[in-house]
Amino acid sequence: MTTWRLRLCPRTPWATPWRADSLFGSVCWRWLELFPETFEPMLDEFHKGGDPPFLLSDAWPGDLMPVPAHATVPPSPKKLKPPLYIPEASFRSVICGETRTASGVLMNVIRSSARVQTAIDRDLGSAADGQLFETNTQHLDQSSEFLSVYIRSDRHMEKVVACFKALAWTGFGKKSSTGLGEFEIAAAPERCEWLDDVPGANAWTALSHFVPAPGDPMDGRWRTHVTFPKFHANAVSNVFKGSILMLTPGSVFRTSEKSPRPWYGSMIPVPRPEMPKALHYGLCFSVPLVWGREAA
Repeated sequence: MTTWRLRLCPRTPWATPWRADSLFGSVCWRWLELFPETFEPMLDEFHKGGDPPFLLSDAWPGDLMPVPAHATVPPSPKKLKPPLYIPEASFRSVICGETRTASGVLMNVIRSSARVQTAIDRDLGSAADGQLFETNTQHLDQSSEFLSVYIRSDRHMEKVVACFKALAWTGFGKKSSTGLGEFEIAAAPERCEWLDDVPGANAWTALSHFVPAPGDPMDGRWRTHVTFPKFHANAVSNVFKGSILMLTPGSVFRTSEKSPRPWYGSMIPVPRPEMPKALHYGLCFSVPLVWGREAA
């Protein structure tokens, strides 16, 4: 599978983190609108458990990448709290086994903020007198102008990009109808072959939150994240999918295979009467790397 990078330029703050599982849900809704005749066959491919039609990474600020969990982070006068980012050049050096030190570590590249809105009176249908509520939002700091989403696909790249273009018209995530999550696509997708082939790779690191599948490698280092995903809008009567434990980007695992696979993880069935084939995206966008035994 070939990897491409799509650059997204946010025009407003956003309320839903740009994670692979949320992006997948948004892409699926746009796919259903644009290519209804191929939606069911595409979803069935994810259900079968073989090679997926496409893979999505989380969105990363500019040219930054997640710090692989096995890398050494230099001492800092400030307490470093995840998520931690490193420049692409440093990431390349780490995955190629040239160094174990993650240089140029950054944090707080994505800043938190809040938007205050007037509540709507349910009886009057107009602004409620004196009632306000906050929506937690995020935005890029001044060091980054765009987000990078990595897409891996051999057959469906044009359709996936078309879905992102359609998503740019509607906005991404929570409260998009009120202006949050607006973005534009900066340029055509660009090839990123360096993410597909690393000579001598004996391990891999994740560019997305994911749920390990039975049989996936277990020798590694990782962090966990509990998410409470929902179905889109009013698609089903019960919008809550429950809690899902995921591993975070930067997780690293050794593999006994000759070369790491382009994906790991699993799709999580979350069927509802209205949507019996509903899935939650838990696949891992894996990047091959060299992990020497002395680094364990």
